[in-house]
Amino acid sequence: MTNKKPAKLSAKDLEEFQVLLNKLRSMLSGDLTQLHEEAFGQNGNHDAESKAGDTADGYYQEFNLRLMERDENTLAEVLEALDRISAGSYGQCEGCEGAIAKDRLRAVPYARLCIECQRLAERWN
Repeated sequence: MTNKKPAKLSAKDLEEFQVLLNKLRSMLSGDLTQLHEEAFGQNGNHDAESKAGDTADGYYQEFNLRLMERDENTLAEVLEALDRISAGSYGQCEGCEGAIAKDRLRAVPYARLCIECQRLAERWN
């Protein structure tokens, strides 16, 4: 098995990933709006008719808040990836400074680390 290094991204590749990231940004923005409405109601505060001590309602709100937090973090990563495209550093590993494989970027388009550096980072956490 050869350990072939990934090639640097072409202009066409960068365009493909920019389109993918913009679609992901749009999807996450819509999800966040929906989750916010489900957690807090359409007016920005929780449904006035719900009982303060309703455990199921509280669980549902907490669940939506956790999903919102996850999506907000992912959206921030997507926006930073779009910034990296503009800056010319997209697709470059922040760990080893090598190229990140296209397959990895297709799976996680906002990836900052190549798969090897990601594995090392996960071992340390």
